[in-house]
Amino acid sequence: MPMFRAFFFILFAAFPVVSYAVELAVGLQSTFTNIEIQDPEHGDKDVAVMTSGFHILPTASLVSSPYYFSENSNVGVQFQLDWSFFKSGQQELQDSQKNVDLGTSVKGYAITAVPVLFYHWNRDAGSDWNAKVGIGFGAGYLDLKGNYQITHVAEHRGETRDVNFDGFGMAINVYLEANKGPHQFQLYNFSPVLSEKEYDFQGHNVVMAYKYRFDLNEVWPAW
Repeated sequence: MPMFRAFFFILFAAFPVVSYAVELAVGLQSTFTNIEIQDPEHGDKDVAVMTSGFHILPTASLVSSPYYFSENSNVGVQFQLDWSFFKSGQQELQDSQKNVDLGTSVKGYAITAVPVLFYHWNRDAGSDWNAKVGIGFGAGYLDLKGNYQITHVAEHRGETRDVNFDGFGMAINVYLEANKGPHQFQLYNFSPVLSEKEYDFQGHNVVMAYKYRFDLNEVWPAW
């Protein structure tokens, strides 16, 4: 399946994560999605904007051991491989704050491989509450399927275009994470960007997630 091939391609090619990853986090996320569809020939102008309400969807992450800049530092770096689903079934009208159902929808998934620079509060908390805030920039694989209606360009307004493609692009993550033992709560934004011949697609996904973390060194001691 293309999804699993992309997952393992990023896993092994983007970063030697198998040597460092010690945690697998799985859970559920509530995602608000905004997909900007842009036409490079018109100065990267939006031709359509897909939106959604919140949806409950599965999610998974593979996270490396954190590296701190010094023994007592709260600033460090970790590598994250995130797998998320999203879908949008409404469109934004031009010069309006209204989002309406035009009978179109776009759904897909994103796999992002991002090194994250973070600040860790209460780093030595053990099983008590601790928190991280971070930002990362890396690679992403985006798969999109569905259709949209052109709403923001007068000469093509009302035309419906199909979406059925996938590819690699940039990924930007900004997030806040709270932990207590194996329980993890996250609020973050991930913004994959993908270009095809005629249009650019940029997704803005605001995510609230709960994940349960597993120590892979305990599951597979040989790692």
